[in-house]
Amino acid sequence: MGRTPTSLRRHLSGLLAAVTLVVALVLYGDVFGATGVPASHRGLGTLAIEGGQVLTAQVGSDSSAEATTADLVTTIAAEVNPAVVTVKNLQEIPAPFGGPNEPQAVGIGSDFILDTAGHVVTNSHVIEGAEALSVQFSDGTTVDATLIGRDAFQDVAVLQIDMGDTAEVPGVVTLGESNTVEFGDTVVAIGTALGEYPNTVTTGSVEIVDRALDTGNGYELANLIQHDAELWPGNSGGPLIDLGGEVIGMNVAGSNASGRSATGSQMGFAIDMDAVLDITEQLIANGEVARPFLGIESALAASGQRVTVVVDGGPAAEAGIEVADVITAVDGQKVDTAHPLLNVLFEHDPGETVTLTVERDGEQQTLDVVLDERPVETP
Repeated sequence: MGRTPTSLRRHLSGLLAAVTLVVALVLYGDVFGATGVPASHRGLGTLAIEGGQVLTAQVGSDSSAEATTADLVTTIAAEVNPAVVTVKNLQEIPAPFGGPNEPQAVGIGSDFILDTAGHVVTNSHVIEGAEALSVQFSDGTTVDATLIGRDAFQDVAVLQIDMGDTAEVPGVVTLGESNTVEFGDTVVAIGTALGEYPNTVTTGSVEIVDRALDTGNGYELANLIQHDAELWPGNSGGPLIDLGGEVIGMNVAGSNASGRSATGSQMGFAIDMDAVLDITEQLIANGEVARPFLGIESALAASGQRVTVVVDGGPAAEAGIEVADVITAVDGQKVDTAHPLLNVLFEHDPGETVTLTVERDGEQQTLDVVLDERPVETP
């Protein structure tokens, strides 16, 4: 069943299993790594459409079932295509020979239109550092966009496109529920491949749900659908769609065996739509996401998270946390490599009192801490 952000109920996502993978965020101009994947991982086929028209189609030559799937994908792509757009991250680049600085697209990604009010959603990493933003529709029309808010931890950003006083958005996606997604489901991905080819369509199937990726920054990117629809640099922020034509995720990263390259991924990851909309609703309402703040810096230890810095006047300082304490649990939830401290904290709200289990000088003790609200994007 389709739904809109206004019908979303806030939920607390369960802690997901850690997966130590190095992946490439599929933003054109920002591919930073990959991990090996068997070459047998591939999708059903590839299509490219522009202006609602199918330009190319490639499917297996094996069976009528594949042809039927291709026909269905063609229909879905044509219906969803008007609501899938390209976002450009514009920043001033010093001009040669002392000329005037000109805004240039330093990053190009994908996004999709959520509602008739002109809210579009993409990945936070796509618009990071932007001095201005523009959105290009599938027919080539380009309009300005304004950042409403972003959440780096779940990698979600919401923009407002400027359609003028009378113009209407070219399309709106139909939103599905991620909790209905199952292993083996056929999925469709649409995005701006290589930052040059808008509305490129690929197909594949769901490999696993409830995946999490180690970001290398002390927390996991959680709430992911792993699939094998091919993703390219520039696909970041594009929709992942089921065969009902409903968006069930937002593509965020891809991985392949060839390392740093402009090739398509053999494994893709999409933030499930329930998590995206939970963040989106907060960003539209408040311009930010309220996350808890403990007030420490820490490093992974054998038995938990070792405190390296305690912020003066912060919640941890007031509760008596000291440098060299090792936090081993939060409200009984173990803290370890599979359960990073930040992800465990994110299960709680600002203002909530939690009990920390800590090891200090070889002894275990518990301390109650009243969590504060995290400054925007504070690690």
